[in-house]
Amino acid sequence: MRVKNPSGFISQPKILLYCFVVGFFIWLFNELNNKSDATILYPINFKYEHSDELFVVDAPPKFIDISINGTGWNLLRNLLKLNIKSAEYNINKPTQTKFILSSSLFPNISQSLEGVNLNYVVTDSILFNIEIKSYRNLKILVDTSDISFRDNFERVGDILTSHNEIKVEGPQSIIKSLDDEYIIKIEDQNIDSDYDEEVRIEDLNKFLTPNPDKINLSFKVAEFMNEEVRLNAFYVDDNFTIDTLIVVSYKIKKGEELTDADSLYINFIKDSGAITPEIVAPQKIKILNISPNSFILDKWSLNLLVLLGE
Repeated sequence: MRVKNPSGFISQPKILLYCFVVGFFIWLFNELNNKSDATILYPINFKYEHSDELFVVDAPPKFIDISINGTGWNLLRNLLKLNIKSAEYNINKPTQTKFILSSSLFPNISQSLEGVNLNYVVTDSILFNIEIKSYRNLKILVDTSDISFRDNFERVGDILTSHNEIKVEGPQSIIKSLDDEYIIKIEDQNIDSDYDEEVRIEDLNKFLTPNPDKINLSFKVAEFMNEEVRLNAFYVDDNFTIDTLIVVSYKIKKGEELTDADSLYINFIKDSGAITPEIVAPQKIKILNISPNSFILDKWSLNLLVLLGE
């Protein structure tokens, strides 16, 4: 048979819990009315004139460690950052100042505290780096030495850029260290058609801001074929005669060919006992090789020629 508690009777565990809660709040209330020390992160605002003309490389901190003394209620309010006022400190000659000693901050922080006293500033010193904001124009150059084309494809004509230069903004010390040109590398591989792409300016120092930050590059691309032609070479001098065939290797854009109007000429250049053939060709072709590429007189006979480059 179950026995019920009489109406209004509180069980023993509930009484113990009630006593514990009441006792805890009495203790807490008493402790919060006592004074003690605490270390907190306190907000501070560093100010300097002409900030729009300066560049912050390493910013001063927004919070610093301080030791304070006060009642528990005020310590708790500061710990929770409830209705607290930031300290302010004016930096004179910010481009010439690189650190601030904690002792210099004491009066400013002490004045901003309410309900507590400042014991000392825990942070030893404040380090920062502020420079004059500077600008520089860099000429745009494209690295043509390492453009990757598919076999037999080449660039034809000039590379066109949307801008001839970029304006770079940043701290004076870094701006002064820059070269006068900004070199763009084309990362695309095996190019086999006309190129028209936007390239981002992205490998500058992290403190530099380019304007514009993108450059459009474009150029024509064509496929070329390797060909060769044999030319009759005839040269007469007072002492000897050249009468032979010269093989000329060249490349020409696919779909084009040499016509009767496209003449190839041989000029002979004589220098120190050697005669070198030089090919005069139309602009549509590029000479790759000439064989033989030189004729040298034998030292025993002016009529005996040695052919080189075959």
